[in-house]
Amino acid sequence: MLFSKKKSVLLAVADGEVLPLSQVEDEAFSSGMLGKGIAIKPSSGSIYSPADVTVVGIAESGHAYTLESADGLELLIHIGIDTVGLGGKGFLPMVGEGDTVKAGEVLCRVDLQAIRDAGLSTVIPFLITNPEITKELKPTQAASAIGGQSVILEYRL
Repeated sequence: MLFSKKKSVLLAVADGEVLPLSQVEDEAFSSGMLGKGIAIKPSSGSIYSPADVTVVGIAESGHAYTLESADGLELLIHIGIDTVGLGGKGFLPMVGEGDTVKAGEVLCRVDLQAIRDAGLSTVIPFLITNPEITKELKPTQAASAIGGQSVILEYRL
């Protein structure tokens, strides 16, 4: 066997259309400056844990979550673009900092219409912020995903 470690997977963080990061309307995400990953244009307002993780941080406004997997991946889920300006309106965290969460569990509920009504994008960038620890990182080729169920990224450490 060429690799000593098996492939691991990350699940979709929301139901919706899968997009490459290059299509995110914010250069910090689309350029890969903040990490590698994928984005989802959500079709429903539930945000799911992509793996068994510890919740490291939640933005005060509830629009962003930092997570750490048991194998050391640092993950960022950023709900919408420029949504920090909503001051938490439309975001209902279902977990707290320090919580241990299983893959597929709901992290947050989001009022997507409130984001749209504010004239903002609902696209959710999902990043590995320490991709240098991976030997291989492969995004899904699927056009759509089911949050908490569909494999969205495969990786090998």
